[in-house]
Amino acid sequence: VRSVKSFRADGIAFHHPVDVDRDTRVKQEAARNAVGSQLDNQKADNTPNLLDVFNQKDKGLLDVLTKVANDGSLLLYVKLHDGKWSSPAVIPASGRCNGVIQCSRSRWPAVTESINSQTLNAGWSTTNGSLDDKKLCMAPLESEVYELIYNATLLDGPWGELTRLITFLPRFIIRNESSFDLNIKQSGSPDASCLLVKAGNSLPFYWHNGGLPELVAIRPSQTKNYHWSNGFDLCTLGMLPVRIRRSELRDGRSHLSMRVNVELTSGTGGSGTTVSIGEEDSSGEGSLFRIENHSPFEVYVGQDGVLANPSSHLQDDERDSFDSIRPGECLPYSLDVPWMQGKYENRASASIGELLLLRVALAPLSTREGVESTKVVCLARVGDLIRLSPSRLTSIGSFISSELLGVRVLGVVGTDGPTRTLRFCLMKKDVTPTSLIGNAVREIGPIPSFMSVGDGYGGSDVKDTRTKLLLVAAAEASQLLNTGKLPNEHDATRQAFFGTGQCSRPQSKPLLSSSSKRDEADDQVLLQVSLSGFLVSLIDSVPTELAVISCHGVNFEAEWDTRGESYSSCSLATKWFQIDNHCPASFYPVALCPRVTEGKENIELKPFTTDKPFLQAKIEFAPRHRSGIQVISAGAQIHDVELFVDLAFIIRCQTFFLTAMDHILMTIGTLKVYSDDIEQWDMPKLNTTARYLNRRTGKALHFKRLTILPCKIKLSVAPNLALSKAQEEFEGPDASAIHAAVRKGDLLIGNGTGLGVKLGSKNKTLGLVVQGMFKSVLVDAILRCDGASLNLQGVGLYNYTSTSRAQLKTYLGAHYLASFIGNVPALIGSLSAVGNPLGLMRNLGDGVSDFVSEPVRGFKQGIEEMNPGLFAEGLARGTGSLARHTVGGFADSVALLAQTAASNMAVLTLDRKYAQKRDRIMRLKRKEKETTNVLDSLESGVQKLINGVLEGVTGVVVKPIKGAERSGLEGFFKGVGKGLLGLVVKPVIGTTDLLTEALIGVKNSVNVDGGFVLVPVRPRRALYGDERVTKSYKLEDAIASAASQQHVIRGEDYLTHLDMTDRVALFSVKRLLVLSSSGEELLLLSYESMNNIKVATVDSTYIVKIYCDENVVEEMSFDEEKTAITLAAKISEALYYAKKKRACI
Repeated sequence: VRSVKSFRADGIAFHHPVDVDRDTRVKQEAARNAVGSQLDNQKADNTPNLLDVFNQKDKGLLDVLTKVANDGSLLLYVKLHDGKWSSPAVIPASGRCNGVIQCSRSRWPAVTESINSQTLNAGWSTTNGSLDDKKLCMAPLESEVYELIYNATLLDGPWGELTRLITFLPRFIIRNESSFDLNIKQSGSPDASCLLVKAGNSLPFYWHNGGLPELVAIRPSQTKNYHWSNGFDLCTLGMLPVRIRRSELRDGRSHLSMRVNVELTSGTGGSGTTVSIGEEDSSGEGSLFRIENHSPFEVYVGQDGVLANPSSHLQDDERDSFDSIRPGECLPYSLDVPWMQGKYENRASASIGELLLLRVALAPLSTREGVESTKVVCLARVGDLIRLSPSRLTSIGSFISSELLGVRVLGVVGTDGPTRTLRFCLMKKDVTPTSLIGNAVREIGPIPSFMSVGDGYGGSDVKDTRTKLLLVAAAEASQLLNTGKLPNEHDATRQAFFGTGQCSRPQSKPLLSSSSKRDEADDQVLLQVSLSGFLVSLIDSVPTELAVISCHGVNFEAEWDTRGESYSSCSLATKWFQIDNHCPASFYPVALCPRVTEGKENIELKPFTTDKPFLQAKIEFAPRHRSGIQVISAGAQIHDVELFVDLAFIIRCQTFFLTAMDHILMTIGTLKVYSDDIEQWDMPKLNTTARYLNRRTGKALHFKRLTILPCKIKLSVAPNLALSKAQEEFEGPDASAIHAAVRKGDLLIGNGTGLGVKLGSKNKTLGLVVQGMFKSVLVDAILRCDGASLNLQGVGLYNYTSTSRAQLKTYLGAHYLASFIGNVPALIGSLSAVGNPLGLMRNLGDGVSDFVSEPVRGFKQGIEEMNPGLFAEGLARGTGSLARHTVGGFADSVALLAQTAASNMAVLTLDRKYAQKRDRIMRLKRKEKETTNVLDSLESGVQKLINGVLEGVTGVVVKPIKGAERSGLEGFFKGVGKGLLGLVVKPVIGTTDLLTEALIGVKNSVNVDGGFVLVPVRPRRALYGDERVTKSYKLEDAIASAASQQHVIRGEDYLTHLDMTDRVALFSVKRLLVLSSSGEELLLLSYESMNNIKVATVDSTYIVKIYCDENVVEEMSFDEEKTAITLAAKISEALYYAKKKRACI
């Protein structure tokens, strides 16, 4: 299904696909091209639109062609005027999406010869169906390429429930944060194609020529004294210093240093890019890189790999690819070549470490003295250092050179807040005979041929001036050496690294006024919080308790200076963190907890303890920096965790948090209004382009170090189990619908709101029934896994500057997404549907490791104790471990295959009660399976086989009868089909269960797994009465409430209980149940059958008599009067509660 619509820049239209044949589409395309020129000609203002990049009037019309794919997704093709259609933008049937497309400016012949005059000269002839040849001609091809991003989002307000907004935006946004206007163009393109971005403004950027490299050059626009910078890449994220050379010196400077920050635009899914360009301070304060010269010698620096001695026909001011730093001067450093191709074939572009290689010398780099004294240092490596020898400067004479043999100019790479520094200073060097001989040989050595021409840098006046300055510097250095004021290498390196001593700079103004008399100790604040633990209970609106979040051993410490003149820090440590799953029918009672290392032999592992804390995090804030940028060092370590995924639990928790968010919004008065609640909708806010172009960066944060250590996750996905009838009544209709949808596999993924389910779906036709069975089997087979090992790679960021939290969040999200993708093979190899082959390999690997290591350990111990029998014992242990791991691993793998097959075949029976019965048996027998042996497992398996045969045989008779009672003749025939299907499938399921039980018994007999049993922190909270009132947690009430759900009063709300030592009375809102100490049901009475309660005494025995219509219904005797009176009081309270409830009804 296709249709074509034209959109003006910043234009909006509601679109629905219609049928348009090919011929009609060609006609409309020709007509639109002509109409587009006319529309642009009628444009009144000169404001640039979305596609008006170069301020030309023949731009701004965008054609969109739509096509609906077979899977329901929408394919959007974009074309600008008579250009080529772009590749399709794939919009899924629901949810959000982002992407990038390219469309060319002109790739086909134009339909009119009068585009330049902006008049409509061509038209479509309706008589003969052909174009007027007299008014058409071929137009020259244009090479402009537009990179656009598309963004499909939900509209604001009630529109978002039914309507999505598809927005086309420029991929690259150039933001000018400097104090002057900038010219920006594609490298290699003509100057006439440059884009003018005024100071403080933002404009989109597109490529002028698709055949040129995708690099960008910049220069100030106010004057022509600036050369274009070399090209930099818009797709390389991060900050980069770019140098713009001047044609003439100004203020003693020959260049301008610009900071280019390339970052992902938030809200675009990583598709959009924002490039912020600003100038750096001329003194290097707050710049990315700064060079400080604290020595008396002039230092010359240049980017490594850039030609140092260009052709001689160029002027002197155009030949310099290096800079000089005078004594006492501090300058920002930037790159002459910010992008460089790799040196070898099929190699990627140069890394930032390769770009930041500097050639440093004490003379111009193109001279002989410069070549002889050149050293290479890398600004990307903190602590890197070089030593320059002034004695190699032959222009100062042999006598002075010999005096400077003990002097070196030391350069050390350090940091100053967010700035990477290269500091030069003098140091003392011991003079050796080798140095004396080398200096003498250098005086008589021949001059190389490539230095014989133009050896003097500049003219003779420049050379004389430089020689005089060298003599002055040499005299000063010689005096410092002779007076013993030069530090040794260790002290000089320390001073240059930390910026102290001879490398210190003038301090900024004090943060506090001089009148402040406070002591420094009074400004230090220390906060320490230590908690043994705390719990957070999540209770939904039913209400029922969903989950319990527990933290044990929490320690928090913070220390800061109110004046901001010293380091501040805060740290957090948690020994244990656990999330308990309290949803009914949950296969795993724990959703998240630390991964416990198995203890040694004969050592019992304590609950809620690990070998190291679950979480350790620390953040350190540096003192206030002169640049205003906050410098942070942060680190975090997370213990290896075990994650047990239950889809119903996740969806119910997601619903809980969304409901809580709505409650918060209602409290503050900004509750979302849904479409069903209003009759008239306001127009949605569609000024997306304006918001996109006017985004501003936030406060800059510089991470000196951000470290997150690697973490391992043991992932297990629970099978989808059904709720019983009593559990459905207790949990409520909404929660029951979620569990039923998950059991059937009705999942919704990618709908823009996370994970969801389709509630209340029913399969009314045979095709839908088959489709539903297949979907349920597929979801259960794909999602079920046991013990998959996922390795999350660590994060290491050093000297990273982020202008917003979104940038850091985007980086971390991309990092962990890539790490998760790398774990997909391990996840697939751990699926139960394929028998968990990775688990089998781990078991075999452990067995082989023990088979080799145990004999070696026994041999070493036998030599130490002179006992040869220890080697035999080690060999026996290794052989036994290999046998246990091999047999147990294969048994576990085959058992998983059989169990998955049996669960999926239970779905094929179309018997819901049978599937629920199997789920309940699976939950009840799960803990028993961990301790059963082969005989117990065979007994259980044979019983399941017999039950499967009986269920299949009886179903042939029972199912048609029940179907006829429910739906008449139609139900009878449905029952016949279900009965025959069960007759075939249920015995097969019983056989599979027999095989599963036997294999589990074999696995437990060889005792491969001896792990730590995970238990919830506490039982599920008890909620009281029909209203389910929440009270302070009591363990005894929670145990009684859980026990009531295991007996005949399950599904009824809990009221209270009484522990009578040898018996326990459980009170629901409808009935009284008395249990023995062994769990046997002794008494069951409804409140409606009770009329009165009395306590009598007979021979020191206290009897509680329950009456109904003056007749004694039941008697209970007690040895203690207090117990009898308490029971009578609780029964009276329950009767009063029931009477009050009936009165309300």
